Amino acid sequence: MHHLAALHDEGLAVWDASRDTRFISDLHLLFMTADGPGLVYWDGMVGHSGKNGCRMYCGPWDLCAAGSDHANINIFQIPLGGSDEYTKNLHHLVASPTQRHWEIRKTQTGLTKPPLVLGLNPSHCLGVPHCMMTDIMRLTGNLSDLLIGLWHGTIDCGQSDDVDEWGWAIFQDGDIWAAHGAAVEQAGPYLPGSFDQRPHNIAEKSNTSYKTWEFQLYTFGLSPALLYGILPELYWVNYCKLVHGFQLLCQHRITANDLAHAHTLLCTWERDFKVIYYALKEDQLQFIRPCVHQTSHLAPETIQKGPPICYAQWTMEQTIDNLDQEIRQPSNPYANLSKEGLRQCQVNTLVSVIPELDRAPKGLSNGAVDIGDGHALLRKCHRYATYPVGDHAIAIADFLGNGQVVPRIRWWARLLLPNGQIVWSHWREALKPLVKTRMSRNVKLRLDGQIHYGEVIYFTRLVNLGADDEWQYTNVADLKPFSPPDQELLELSSKTVISCIQLDEIIVTDVKNIASVVAMIPHKPTLPSGVTEDRFSC
Repeated sequence: MHHLAALHDEGLAVWDASRDTRFISDLHLLFMTADGPGLVYWDGMVGHSGKNGCRMYCGPWDLCAAGSDHANINIFQIPLGGSDEYTKNLHHLVASPTQRHWEIRKTQTGLTKPPLVLGLNPSHCLGVPHCMMTDIMRLTGNLSDLLIGLWHGTIDCGQSDDVDEWGWAIFQDGDIWAAHGAAVEQAGPYLPGSFDQRPHNIAEKSNTSYKTWEFQLYTFGLSPALLYGILPELYWVNYCKLVHGFQLLCQHRITANDLAHAHTLLCTWERDFKVIYYALKEDQLQFIRPCVHQTSHLAPETIQKGPPICYAQWTMEQTIDNLDQEIRQPSNPYANLSKEGLRQCQVNTLVSVIPELDRAPKGLSNGAVDIGDGHALLRKCHRYATYPVGDHAIAIADFLGNGQVVPRIRWWARLLLPNGQIVWSHWREALKPLVKTRMSRNVKLRLDGQIHYGEVIYFTRLVNLGADDEWQYTNVADLKPFSPPDQELLELSSKTVISCIQLDEIIVTDVKNIASVVAMIPHKPTLPSGVTEDRFSC
């Protein structure tokens, strides 16, 4: 911090090798990331266990009338993070004439001391509390811990309360918990490799080796479908509102409509959570952890600072992990870590000065065909072209139209998408045993302005006569489509459970209609209509 303060005053001298000039660069501190206990060293607040435990400093609240309970607070109307009272409260705190006054004012204001950030040049930082932010990565772990503790019945229970009366504590039954953990593990092969590490059996690993990313994938990806029909509907519907609101805010780009909808979902979830879990009972006050309140700040903070996924701690944690792996002298880890960090900075500087030192970007694999707009067909590929038969030939004929003759084709195994994902085909991926598969052949399509889903059988290039009477290639995917999702279940789940049936038909579409690779996980729900059948959840 003292080094940053000095650079704010003097500037950072930088040599631009390309122009052989030296200039002064001004460093700016925008956001600070830390967990709840660590944040108090930065912002000087009381932390998550204090009277005003909000890390965004939206209070403090003083709504307790003498002789009565707290008044209700409209969660849709809480102040923005960075209360206008912060400066006044800080002046009030530091003006305390005695230690006794300091202790009293600390409780009243939610502040303990002037923050370190005030020592920086105010023109080079946002200042407190505006530089504080929601940490969506740690929020993932905290919300997962809260919900699993409630559903498992392991969260603290008051003396006048009874865990056996908790209708949401479904995992008290060991058989249900074990079956649920097995279902989580069995979903792993159906998750594409681009989803990173597949989740372990949560019933066996949640207390030992479950990582934050696995919790995010479990809580905000798999669980809405896996808990349908297990968690009572009242609690399940409430949970789905949290999931969909969270999913919307995990986009790198978000529309105004999505942002407003996410805010409504998260505030509704928080309000209903307090009614159906906490139920205004003193013995259940421990259910209302700071992470519950923090969700209501996600959307407003997005307006001020951008999507929270863009400044989450995932990148910083990955960097720390990379440096940790480079430590070679465990007897003196901190000195070694500092040396590795310095060496990495030196390497980055050299690469900046002499870009040729950096490795060239990786090109396409041998035999691949660049088809434009960030798409490429990747091998394997049939050596000889053959005529399609059966439903595949009919689908190609329908795609070509105008009575054009179906040409001979060669099957291609994979397709590179502009987002970096690689779509596999059933033709090649089905050769691997399921336990060694990360299924990447199910895709989301945009057809006629609508979202559709399908399983790729193979890719091919159709040779046809263009409008200018010249032969040209049309790159297409041969697919087995899925049905539209069950609308009742979709609405009931706040659009978190997209449950489809795979149709027994073949369609052909241009590969550039493929938007992304998705997971299609088998499940057998009892739909709101009462029908029980095998389906796929996206």
